[in-house]
Amino acid sequence: MTYAELCAAITEYTQNTFTATELSIFTKQAEQRIYNTVQLANLRRNQTGTITSGNKYLSAPDDYLSTYSLAVYTYASPTATGISAAFTIIVSSATDIAVGQLVTGSGIGTGAEVTVINGTTITLSVANSSTVSGTIVFQGDYLYLLDKDVNFIREVYPNPNSTAEPKYYAIFGPQSTYVNELSFILGPTPDKTYKAELHYYYYPESIVTAGTSWLGENFDSVLFYGSLVEAYTYMKGEQDLMVLYDAKYKEALMLLKNLGDGKQRMDTYRDGQVKNKVM
Repeated sequence: MTYAELCAAITEYTQNTFTATELSIFTKQAEQRIYNTVQLANLRRNQTGTITSGNKYLSAPDDYLSTYSLAVYTYASPTATGISAAFTIIVSSATDIAVGQLVTGSGIGTGAEVTVINGTTITLSVANSSTVSGTIVFQGDYLYLLDKDVNFIREVYPNPNSTAEPKYYAIFGPQSTYVNELSFILGPTPDKTYKAELHYYYYPESIVTAGTSWLGENFDSVLFYGSLVEAYTYMKGEQDLMVLYDAKYKEALMLLKNLGDGKQRMDTYRDGQVKNKVM
């Protein structure tokens, strides 16, 4: 269902003519209710960023709704040289490089890890696949941070100058440069530069402006009845029809929750197939 089809259906069901602004409001209100009720895997995305040494704050993406997970990992990207089939490379700087890190880049063998560090000479677990020349990436293991309250982080790590690898995060509040978006506080304060990977639920672009959306293409019933409830509420329509439309919306919403909060979080190997009791 496209936005044009949605508007036409609302008009047909209510037998009423609305302005473009009114239809936009009905639809966006329905979307907001749906996105804050169901956690759909289809409405998750991830974003990577850099945490700098001594800075315990991290800005959330502009379309952030809620956190799925937040992880940090060590990261270095020096230039390097190496000979084909050799197990060593020479890097421009060994800062933030550690044993066990995964190494990738042009000429680096698949699955190579750091085994020995001797100055700027790095020994790898896999021989170089070809001549190494250019920027090489060293990536450490993922460390998933635990969600806490701001007061917990302030109490456990009262001195912001005490630095170490972060273990916790909390939603701190609005960003200083953009009060409409949130920021995270980390604890303890990072002792070096880390990469952060945030998996989060987000507000997708509304079908009003995009013309189409995941809901419109895959679960248009919940979007339609949600918008219809908003439209009929605005009309102050008859109570019996309001009850009917609201019931249809809740029925469609429950089916969507079965998908987002149920089926997308299970498989038949672990959970078995859904069975109905036979009488």
